[in-house]
Amino acid sequence: MGGTGKTSLAVRAAHRLAERFPDGQLHVDLRGYTPGEQPLRPGTVIAGLLRTLGVPGERIPEDPAGRAALWRATLVGRRLLLLFDNASDAAQVRPLLPASPGCLVLVTSRARLVELDGAEWISIGVMSPADSLALITETLGAERTEREPEAARALAALCGHLPLALRIATARLRNRSRWTVRHLVDRLGDETRLLDELSSGERSVAATLRLSYQAMDEDHRTAFRLLGLHPGAEIDVHSAAALLAVHTREAEDLLEDLLDMHLVQQPELGYYAFHDLVRSFAQSLRNTETAVDDTAAVERLLDYFYTATEAACGVLFPARSPYETGLTGSAATLPALGDADPATAWFDREAAALIAAVTAAEAGGFPRHAVWLARNLMFFLNMRTYTEQYLQVGKVAAAAARRLKDARALRLSLTNQVTALWKLGRFREGIAVAEEALELAHAQGERLGEGAGLEALGLLLSCLGEFTEAVRHQEEAVAVFRETGAVQAEIHVLCSLSTTYSCLGRGEEAALAAERAVDLARGIGILGDEVMVLNDLASAYLDLGRFAEAETCLKEAMALVEVSRRPDDFAMTRVLMAAVQQHFGLAEDARACEEEALELLRRRPTLARQTVVERRIGNLRLARGEHAQALEFYASALGRAAAAEYRMEEARALAGIARAAQALGDTARADGSRARAVGLFTAMGVPPGARCPL
Repeated sequence: MGGTGKTSLAVRAAHRLAERFPDGQLHVDLRGYTPGEQPLRPGTVIAGLLRTLGVPGERIPEDPAGRAALWRATLVGRRLLLLFDNASDAAQVRPLLPASPGCLVLVTSRARLVELDGAEWISIGVMSPADSLALITETLGAERTEREPEAARALAALCGHLPLALRIATARLRNRSRWTVRHLVDRLGDETRLLDELSSGERSVAATLRLSYQAMDEDHRTAFRLLGLHPGAEIDVHSAAALLAVHTREAEDLLEDLLDMHLVQQPELGYYAFHDLVRSFAQSLRNTETAVDDTAAVERLLDYFYTATEAACGVLFPARSPYETGLTGSAATLPALGDADPATAWFDREAAALIAAVTAAEAGGFPRHAVWLARNLMFFLNMRTYTEQYLQVGKVAAAAARRLKDARALRLSLTNQVTALWKLGRFREGIAVAEEALELAHAQGERLGEGAGLEALGLLLSCLGEFTEAVRHQEEAVAVFRETGAVQAEIHVLCSLSTTYSCLGRGEEAALAAERAVDLARGIGILGDEVMVLNDLASAYLDLGRFAEAETCLKEAMALVEVSRRPDDFAMTRVLMAAVQQHFGLAEDARACEEEALELLRRRPTLARQTVVERRIGNLRLARGEHAQALEFYASALGRAAAAEYRMEEARALAGIARAAQALGDTARADGSRARAVGLFTAMGVPPGARCPL
């Protein structure tokens, strides 16, 4: 059961064994039984472990299988001690296990993980009376315990011999040197009924924790209860101050007091965390009498999160369109968010808490906070390509907007959903959402919203190979964005329009659209966008055979590597540069760029980017006579494209497979793939000259 000391035992064992593992000791709470939270996914855990071992975040793959493979490869030859605490089941642990010898893994759980082959497990119950007394003696000192042996045994019994309860009770005595053990036992007399329940489930744990709670003054009790409302696994002093309506220093003092009482833990300086059972106890303190105060505290926390994300987005995404939100913001002190690096680091650290806050806001009667906090958070999730979370937050925001009956907020939330669906390759699902968003914008006469809806539909239709309709929507979106002065939005739609023109063989128009996008991006100084648009311009130039101009664009894009946070854009830069270098006879340079592109693809690429880059690498390998390797890249691109109905890339991959198979002497596969490719190209209205670009 919770509180039996399984974590303490595992940590103690780990310290005893630490010298045998010179390459390090790592401890991760898997949150398998944390109230109000889902267990950590193995992929998330692995990403954190890899970063701890010094693997840069951009090298960590997005997919769980890729992360697991990199994790196991990283451990080869190392002697590490790994403690995975609070596991939910064997499936959560199995991907975390090293595949090579030399490491030791300790796992704690409320369940017996007998499904883990080769593991040895120990079932831990409560302490024996003798061990309970030994723990009290160790904590209080032999002199104090021997002076009151009966009272010490009574205290152990009142605590149900549960280590967590014993630690809390004896800590109180240590902090009050004038108290006798009997005095504490007498004070606990009214809690006998609750303490008797210590032998029956988690309610008994709550009764044990109540010992410490009742020893606190009113300010600390209130703080403890309110901190239980925080949705995150960790609480920093700034969000705590907002929640408690105090200054950050006072919040830190309160948290440090709770730390002294063992009611919170401190994973690192400035951050605090509840043990899962302590969090459950804190949340159980809410009742009708506290409801008004609790609601006000939650609103303060949501105001803080909204204000902090506004500040961080102002630094990281200065060109985003402003909206009147109806939120007043928070007067609480914010962390340092004035530059891109601290703003990004803050978002990285708080992302999980912010996602939980959006969900809690929508469920808890704060739909306006859910909508606008979600909007801010989605900018960051998009930047980091956390696409599943992006979609999750977008859906919560849309539900909140519907509850508000706010058509503008709903339109915006739906448009954000479309972006996530496009990145995930769910194009047809995205069209349905985009059509609803466009209808809402039309009904409200919201021109910017109309442009966003047209842009989204154009992009999705282009992916599905419906180029005539795509161009119509995209050209109309360009006109709307110019009319409304939405420069960044115009940049994005010009890029997708350039790609659509290229698909239709309208190369000069593709180059003009991309040139316009480059000029606009330079004008507003959005360097991340500048990399994207330089890639699109280089691609248009390559289609026209203007290799020198393409090279100039790509060199400029490569110079921006330090300021852009979009690795999939740089993967495209590298593969386009490889095509240029190969054209100029620089085979080794081209190969190096290909390898860099492949490395960048491991950092959470979008489906569209990965598909295009793999297909282009296939072209390069085919041109060098590496037919079997080319076939592999084409086949991988085809699988992704076909699953998403990414028709143009599906056709191009099939055409590549036909050429590679023909070179390998597989005439049947070549003929079949060629026929399928021609059928798709014809259905899409793609002219021969635009079908298989470099």
